[in-house]
Amino acid sequence: MDKEMIRRCTEAMNEGRMSRRKWLQLMLASGLSMSTISAMLANTGVLVGRADAATPLRVFNVPKFTGFVYFELAKAGGEKACKELGAQQIYIGTTTADVEGQVHVLQNIVPQRPDCIVIAALDINAPVPTLKQARRRGAIVVTFDADVAPAGRDLFINMAPFDVQARAMLESALANAPDGGKAIWIAPTPTVANFISQKKAIDDLIAKDPKFKSIQFVDTLYANDDADKSYSIGTSAMQAHPDLKLFISGSGISTPAINKAIQDTDRVGKVFATGFALPSTMKTYLSSGTCKQYALWSPYKYGYMATYFAILLKSGKIKNAEGVAVDVPTIGSRTIEEGSVADLSSMLFFSKGHDDFDTATPMT
Repeated sequence: MDKEMIRRCTEAMNEGRMSRRKWLQLMLASGLSMSTISAMLANTGVLVGRADAATPLRVFNVPKFTGFVYFELAKAGGEKACKELGAQQIYIGTTTADVEGQVHVLQNIVPQRPDCIVIAALDINAPVPTLKQARRRGAIVVTFDADVAPAGRDLFINMAPFDVQARAMLESALANAPDGGKAIWIAPTPTVANFISQKKAIDDLIAKDPKFKSIQFVDTLYANDDADKSYSIGTSAMQAHPDLKLFISGSGISTPAINKAIQDTDRVGKVFATGFALPSTMKTYLSSGTCKQYALWSPYKYGYMATYFAILLKSGKIKNAEGVAVDVPTIGSRTIEEGSVADLSSMLFFSKGHDDFDTATPMT
């Protein structure tokens, strides 16, 4: 095989028109040495970190639960990263927010010797022993959306620094209720890492920034990322607190569910539910004025970035060290910070007329 044919085959592999296995077979048949082939892989795709270079890296994507559009979008982003880097994504999880179920899923993954696990954790501690076992067997563990204790993962991809998340939620709260007022924080459970950090950042911001001092939290309620439960506790909370003004939540399930409760109980314009949510679940409430503004980032880009980092770490293309910068396609340069954390940092505000990812207003 001449150089031009090698070039064409390599181009076909990079564009997905030829499998990596077929490409490797052709390169070996052409008489190239394994060292030469490895060097070519390092320059054109993923340097696979095991002896069988013909087998793509396997990335197990474990959402909090399947069937929710947020994680389906993140899954699509992960699939894109895998396609670009020559890896294979396996998407697996429970159908409900079940901590024990998620741990069981991970326990079933470990014997398969995964190369990477990209996980949105339901609990900060419960998955850690199994994730530590996976890491001992060579897996790279990257968390996104919700972190685990540092011993259980290599890297956490955060949607944004928690002070930025807090500001996005509080700015949205004042966009709905300019005078502030009594508020209730809605979280899935007491042990979901990002909700713990979000609420702390919100409390810190209220304490130090006079702009937000008018927002006063009177309670924290737990809805387990369940629409029916969110609706129920929202309805009960409005009865228990007649002067309540705001529900604030980082849950993309709780926020629209409580907006529905506000609408169904004729409290539109009196009580507002905001925080984070998906455009597909909130257009009705923006249109009716039930909600005036909420925030989010792109789940597609989020899943893409988490998977992209996982593959690069496993393939040895980047080191997991503070200060390491990575140019992530379509997102930009992102740096690994102290504690092995990198931020997506692509926060968007959604309002009437700016109610999808293409028209949302970037947070400045």
